[in-house]
Amino acid sequence: MPTLIVTKNGVAFRNVRLLEGAFRIGRSMSNHLVLPADTVSKAHALLTRHGHFVTLHDLHSTNGTLVNGTDVSVQPLLDRDIIQICNFEMMFLDRDFASAEIIEEPPPEPVVDAVETERAPLEAAVAAVGVDASGHRIGGSRGARWVGNGVAFALPAQGREIEALITDDALASHFGAYVHASDGASRAVSAYEENHVAINVAAWSRYDASHREPIVVRSSDF
Repeated sequence: MPTLIVTKNGVAFRNVRLLEGAFRIGRSMSNHLVLPADTVSKAHALLTRHGHFVTLHDLHSTNGTLVNGTDVSVQPLLDRDIIQICNFEMMFLDRDFASAEIIEEPPPEPVVDAVETERAPLEAAVAAVGVDASGHRIGGSRGARWVGNGVAFALPAQGREIEALITDDALASHFGAYVHASDGASRAVSAYEENHVAINVAAWSRYDASHREPIVVRSSDF
């Protein structure tokens, strides 16, 4: 299970597990992870987990959110990425950590209006499964599927499958799949299926360069 190792000014703060779905970070007590500092926005950032994939969304915070030193608005996370929110640092680990805790659901407080853009619904692409000319499923044994911030697929590798994801911005900029619409999820899956050879080549290139799993394909990888 993915884990956040949280420090404040270099001192251990908390170690928390990321469950499936949304995980809110901010100053308000309505967040899963409360960061008690005036420089942290009440609703600062949102992590969304869909299976192997975790994506960070900055919620238009006052002081921003950094990943590996770069200011981001939306960023899929990879193992050992460093998230910085003011004087807090969080190392993202794509695995269990012995002392990590599970945080109970906090009191509700709507943060939907703060998210950068409306995402296409996950359900819209569940049934969209394509096959190639040989009858093989495109995107691996589970097919290509929308996971809220991109299309997840798998690459065969010596008897196993390596999980991969192409981000929504890469699908938009290189394949014209604009996902911020009611049918955006289906469009995104269709764009992957129609261009899966080129996308798979980009994914293998990323894997050859980093050997990090899961593979995340961004706009800059084309």
